[in-house]
Amino acid sequence: MYEKFRERLEELFKNAPETHRARELKEELLANLMDKYNDLVSCGKSEEEAFNITISGIGDIDELIRGLKEKDVFDYEQMKKNSKKSALILSISIGLYIMSVVVLILCNEVFKIDENIAVCLMLTIDAVATCLIVYNAVSRPKYIKADDTIVEEFKEWKSANNTEKQLIKSIKSIVWLVITAIYFAVSFAFGIWGYSWIIFIIGSAIEKIITLVFELRK
Repeated sequence: MYEKFRERLEELFKNAPETHRARELKEELLANLMDKYNDLVSCGKSEEEAFNITISGIGDIDELIRGLKEKDVFDYEQMKKNSKKSALILSISIGLYIMSVVVLILCNEVFKIDENIAVCLMLTIDAVATCLIVYNAVSRPKYIKADDTIVEEFKEWKSANNTEKQLIKSIKSIVWLVITAIYFAVSFAFGIWGYSWIIFIIGSAIEKIITLVFELRK
């Protein structure tokens, strides 16, 4: 059945340009079709019925092909603007995380401020940076389906998939910046530079757990 779907897609994509993006789009759409087909089979449809229903629900494939030719399948101009906005917010957040460590060092070593107050200042700056990253993640625009065809479902899935990748990347960045901040905070507060490096091993384990959690969600 997989080959039947592939043959059908090859026929539908015969006018598409021979580019890497076109091949990638075709493979992802094929995976989407197979998921839809398997869902129908598991609900009691025969293989032939499931195949026909899936194929008939593909929708306007010509729109995708036009988009490939015009290089604007998913409104890449708007995605580029959103990406720039996201990059700016993330850059500011990372800058705040780095500054929080600098503030901690200055408070302890230069201004001789109480260690508890210095750590509170650092955590306050980290909290602002974290809020910015959370805002960036939740404010990203979501694709709204025009209808219930496979093509529209695919576009929605593609948009959600890109958002999830960005979210995972942001979370991992936050984790490592927080781990670094904790490393400096603990090392300065207790003077245990010889042992505090263990924090980075813990950070690596947390990163693996985050990846596993998102994989299990899929």
